[in-house]
Amino acid sequence: MKQVLCEQVGFSCDYVIDGETEEDVMRKAVEHIWEHHAIKPEEVTSDMKAKIKEKIQTL
Repeated sequence: MKQVLCEQVGFSCDYVIDGETEEDVMRKAVEHIWEHHAIKPEEVTSDMKAKIKEKIQTL
């Protein structure tokens, strides 16, 4: 299981994003950012994606 906390990537949000793989977490993170922080998937920068990837933890 992999996970990242939304607050770890710069949002004031306690949502936990988890998945079986890093790709699952990345996909769910982009969806969450769009649905709850009004940033469209195409507006998620490469820096934001890198930060998400860097903060993903293996449980």
